[in-house]
Amino acid sequence: MDYRNPDYSAVFAQRYQRLLKLRADPTLLAAAKIHYRHHPWDFVRDWGQTFDPRKIETGGLANIPFLPWERQVEYMQWVVQRWQASQRGLVEKSRDCGVTWLSVGLAVALWCFHDGIAIGFGSRKEALVDKLGDPDSIFEKVRHFLSNLPREFLPPGFVFKEHATYMRLMSPETGSSITGESGDNIGRGGRKALYFIDEAAFLERQQMVDAALSQTTNCQIDISTFNGSGNLFYTKQQRFFGTERHFVFDWRSDPRKDDAWYQQQLDEQPEEIVAQEIDRDPLASNTDSFIPAKWVRAAVDAHKRLGFEPEGIRTAGFDPADTGDAKATVLRHGSVVTGADEKKDGDITAALPWAYLLADDHRADVFVYDGDGMGAPVIKMDLERRSANRFHMVEYRGGGEVRDKDRPSDRSDPRSRRNRDRYQNFRAQSWTWLRERFRRTYEALERVEQGRVINVDPAKLISIDSRCSAARELQSELPRPMRVFTDSGKIAVESKKAMRARGVTSPNLADALVMAFSEHELPDRRAYESFEPDFET
Repeated sequence: MDYRNPDYSAVFAQRYQRLLKLRADPTLLAAAKIHYRHHPWDFVRDWGQTFDPRKIETGGLANIPFLPWERQVEYMQWVVQRWQASQRGLVEKSRDCGVTWLSVGLAVALWCFHDGIAIGFGSRKEALVDKLGDPDSIFEKVRHFLSNLPREFLPPGFVFKEHATYMRLMSPETGSSITGESGDNIGRGGRKALYFIDEAAFLERQQMVDAALSQTTNCQIDISTFNGSGNLFYTKQQRFFGTERHFVFDWRSDPRKDDAWYQQQLDEQPEEIVAQEIDRDPLASNTDSFIPAKWVRAAVDAHKRLGFEPEGIRTAGFDPADTGDAKATVLRHGSVVTGADEKKDGDITAALPWAYLLADDHRADVFVYDGDGMGAPVIKMDLERRSANRFHMVEYRGGGEVRDKDRPSDRSDPRSRRNRDRYQNFRAQSWTWLRERFRRTYEALERVEQGRVINVDPAKLISIDSRCSAARELQSELPRPMRVFTDSGKIAVESKKAMRARGVTSPNLADALVMAFSEHELPDRRAYESFEPDFET
């Protein structure tokens, strides 16, 4: 099949001949229905039609046969497997993979050939679920698909005006149904055998919807492109990643697309749009991040690509987090992050011995912990008792004064603003130090790729060892906080309250990493002397 230039006339002719045979032989028609009951993807391929208004612009037909390619068939088979196993699943997709049409076609096929099946569709807005005359809405697709089926496959007594109404499709013979819901109402209806959530990452209150659906269906299929990393869809993707419950639609699976097509997207669209919508990058949408996602990606195993080994100070950073959040510990040896881990259960009293043992196994010289929280005195007392001076304890006071406050922020330019005038607090200053490490690493790797000689001190770079148990989570957290500016023009890190307001969870691993890199030398030597950030202007 030539999917780039399909012969639709030939496909329509083949379907007509097939239909004539079925109408001439009731036994053959009955056998076909049995086959489609167990192979609904064949029904979609044999009889399905879609609507693509873009075809009109090029002089083609807008109403075209549905000709699913191999990965699309695999998707329908995967959904049926999840339904039969009473499992939830997640679909991570590139743009324009036809997943909504596939889900609609599969739902109609199941509705046609199964008695009493109830299927649900949900999306963030009612108009996306159903809007009469809008082919982008889910139920307009349902009605279009249904209206182009041979009457032999419709249930006896079915009347469009009565049984295919607003956000509702009913079978008068079997009682099967397809219904729609939107926003906070998703999951509030009756029980469903199968429920599709379209663009799940963009729901406003994902946890509330998930809780509602947990009581009404055993098979919830979340479908979406990414919308950053601080939401439930991303959390599920991380949990299901690499399992049978995770399905990926990559643009390379589409036979209509090739490298030339991809290059055209790069030429015509902003980098972050291509990264998020086509390359399925969950971090691409954070364009104002304190540490850009592309810098973070570049730093993974950078020490291997740039040819340097971990050496120097060994530091542990510990973020006890807020009540209910995961506690985080990050370990570094010189410029290399050699450990990153989370403890998601228990309170601070359980997390302290856990963090201490990680630091001790790491042979840490310095242990840095959050000194701003209410539990700081308890942490200090407990860890000093446990450490028995095995490592130096440092309180990280992110809300406190900046270091070397009267020094120029750019030591190469004595006229540059003093640190006290540049940073809101020490948190902004230490995040900027870390930002500079990522920037230098990214630029060094770019020069290597261009075949240029690099002359950069590894002590001023950063590398995240991919073998860290929470390496993926750390990568997802680092681009979350935004770099903002106060009314007086000082650099600040977006507050956790502001992050929660936009639906982003607290970056505890990233904060622990900042703490680990906030101390650059052993306490018996003057700190920060050898670290001179060359900030952008």
